[in-house]
Amino acid sequence: MRNTLIFFILALLIFSGCSKDDDSVFDQAPDVRINEAIAKADTALKGAAYGWNARIVTSTGSIFQFHFRFNEGNRVSMYADIDTTTAGTARESSYRLKALQQPALIFDTYSYLHILSDPDAVVNGGEYGEGLKGDFEYSIDTVAADSILLTGRFNNTRVTLYKATQADAGAWQNGEWRNALSFQYMSRILEYFKRLPVNGTTYEIHFNQLARSITFLWTDGAGAMHSFTSAYYYDSKGLVLARPLNNGNAGINTISSNGWDATNGVMRVSVNDDLPATISGATKPVKPDLDAPTRWWQTVYQQDSYWVSLEGFHVNGVDDAFHVRSIPGFAFLLFWPAFGSQAGVTYDLQGYVSQAQGGLSLDFGSAWMPPLFTTDGRIIFRIYGTLGDVPVAATTAFNNTNTVLADANGFYLVQTGNSRYDMVSARDARSWITWER
Repeated sequence: MRNTLIFFILALLIFSGCSKDDDSVFDQAPDVRINEAIAKADTALKGAAYGWNARIVTSTGSIFQFHFRFNEGNRVSMYADIDTTTAGTARESSYRLKALQQPALIFDTYSYLHILSDPDAVVNGGEYGEGLKGDFEYSIDTVAADSILLTGRFNNTRVTLYKATQADAGAWQNGEWRNALSFQYMSRILEYFKRLPVNGTTYEIHFNQLARSITFLWTDGAGAMHSFTSAYYYDSKGLVLARPLNNGNAGINTISSNGWDATNGVMRVSVNDDLPATISGATKPVKPDLDAPTRWWQTVYQQDSYWVSLEGFHVNGVDDAFHVRSIPGFAFLLFWPAFGSQAGVTYDLQGYVSQAQGGLSLDFGSAWMPPLFTTDGRIIFRIYGTLGDVPVAATTAFNNTNTVLADANGFYLVQTGNSRYDMVSARDARSWITWER
C-alpha cells in the first residue's frame, strides 16, 4: 500500500511539472471575445427587419410588452403598452452597446423604458424613489437567431426579445395595441366597485394597475365567497390573464375592450374573444367583508400607530379631489385611533403631516368620536372637533375632507394588501381613500 501511494504522488508531481502556467482555456483574449459578443449583438439587433417584440418582467413581477426597432446611428424606436399614448405613438431615443463585466445594452436617453424606472411616482404611479423598479441598463445573457435574453443591471428586470414579424410591427403602427389598452375607459365608471357578469356568475373585479394584477370576487350558490387573483399582461387584442380563472365551465382567459357605451354607462367587453359582456359600476361589494372595518381600526390601535394616505380622497373620478397635495409642505394624511382624550372622550385623530425644517410636523387635524361598527360591514365616523390651527391654504381641503368622512352612511373597508386598505363611501361608492402603512 505504501509503495502504491508513493508511486501515485510521483506520478502527480510529474504531471504537474509538465503543465504550463500560461496555458489558457480560451483561444482568444478576453477583450477580443467581448468585442465579438458586442458585434454579434449589434448585428442581431439591427438585423431584424421588423424589429423586436419584448416581454419585460420588472422585479415587482409586473409584465409589460414593448416593441423595439434598432437603427443605424445607435438610435432605437419603441412602442410600449404602458398606456394608450405609449402604445400608439413611437418614440425614438439612443442606445449603445458597451463592455462592462459582460456585454451590456444601455438605453442612454430618456425613453418609454425609463418610465418604468423613473423614481417620481407621479410619472408611473410606483413608489417614490423607486418607480416601478424597471431598468434601462441590461446585461446581454444570450443572443440566438430569433431571441435575445437580457437582465437588468440594477433591479434584475428580465427581458426577452423575440424577432418580430411584419404583422407584429403593424399591430403597433396601425393602432391595434392602443385599442387593446382601452381599459382606460374603466375610469369613466365612477363607482369603486365594478361588476362583470359571465355565464351566470357576477364577478366583482379589482384592477391593480401598478402590479398589473386583477382580482375576481364572487359568491357561489351557497353564498360562500371566492377570490382569485392573477397577474395580467396585454396582447394586441386585450388583457390576458397570466393564470386563467377556472370556475367550472365559466373560465376566463382574456378580456378585450369593445369601447365605452355612454348611453348605458358601461364598458363593453368580450370575454375569451367571443363572449359579449359588460363591466358596470356598483354601490356596494358583492359580499362585504364584515370584519374589515374593525380589523382596520384595531390593527394600528393595538400598536399605538396610524394609517397613512398620500393623496386623500378620490371623488367622482378625480384623484386627490380636494387638493391636499397642494397644501404647502404637505407630506401625508394620517388616521390615528385613540390618539388622545378630552372631557372623558377618547378621540381618533385625522391629521395633516407636513415637512418641516427639522423633519415631519403634525400641526393640525380633526378629532373624531370612537367609530361605530355596523353589522353589515360599515364604519361610521362622527366629528368631535378641530385640533390645532388650520392654515388658510388648507381650509378648503380640510373642510371637504371632513364633510366626506362625516357622511352618516359610513364606509366599507376593502383590504387590498397586508398593510393596505381602501375605505369606500357606502353612500354611492364614488368617494374613497387609500390607507397604508
